[in-house]
Amino acid sequence: MEPRTITMRFPADRASIGSVRRWAQQVIEELGLGNDELGDFAGDVKVVLSELATNAVVHGCGGGRPGLALSAALGLTEDGALRACVSDLGPGRPELRAADGEAVSGRGLALVLALTDRFGVDSLAGGGKSVWAEFDLSAPTRATPFTVATAAATRADRRRRAVSAPLQGPVALERIPAA
Repeated sequence: MEPRTITMRFPADRASIGSVRRWAQQVIEELGLGNDELGDFAGDVKVVLSELATNAVVHGCGGGRPGLALSAALGLTEDGALRACVSDLGPGRPELRAADGEAVSGRGLALVLALTDRFGVDSLAGGGKSVWAEFDLSAPTRATPFTVATAAATRADRRRRAVSAPLQGPVALERIPAA
């Protein structure tokens, strides 16, 4: 498939998260990805993009400020991966937190790491950051349904792999420390 990226701006508000998910479904179809390429993982792509957007609104934009905007991008890389990306102007970086059973938040980044093959954060020249995650469309795990066991195997394998170049510019991959 030809490398291609589609980007959209959304208000930095919690009410936009549903719009991001609906937009992702449209872009998946525009990119020509059907059941053969994604199978049951189209839902995972929407969940990951939704989690990245939620983190951008809550943490990157200070809890949601409709006067600010965030950018969401979904695209195919030269390596045949599907990249989901959300950019915001906030200075904070993603933090992997340990959430106890009573916590109502704090699991989103762990979910992103479990569902994707690569994850990174790039600093933007004008300030802010771009948080991205990639799905290898040709990976064998894409052909099997998601389970806790496949997620754990994917995470272990991901720790051993090198990060490929992003769609544009150099990668500034950061290790996300556990809290």
